[in-house]
Amino acid sequence: MLSTHRFCSFVASPPERVWAALTDGRQTARWLRGVALDADWRPGGRLELARGDVVAARGEVLDVTPPRRLALAVDGGHGPATYLTWEIRAVEGGSIVHLDVDEPVEAGDGGREAEEAWLPVLAGLQAVVAAPVAG
Repeated sequence: MLSTHRFCSFVASPPERVWAALTDGRQTARWLRGVALDADWRPGGRLELARGDVVAARGEVLDVTPPRRLALAVDGGHGPATYLTWEIRAVEGGSIVHLDVDEPVEAGDGGREAEEAWLPVLAGLQAVVAAPVAG
């Protein structure tokens, strides 16, 4: 059984910049707690999350619709996969970013652990895409 958590954020950057931050391993390490995401960016493609040389999780790319939707299945090796779906929508002045996290139900959690894990990730993503582009 899975529990779904939906998080939403406004980002003062266009969807293309958000997309780049989601799919470029050098950028993911900046907002995903030091974890770089490497993948074959096509449905059915492999996915790997690593901190340095240590692989933290593996998974599969489920959907890639640049720069609007990215869906992933991630398995940390401890049971059923967690499904992450990013949806990005352009609005005046930036983008609305939705993150749906479908994860195995934890008894007594009530969503608090998901908030503590994913809200800082969204805040980190906001900071990375809002920073001036180095040129």
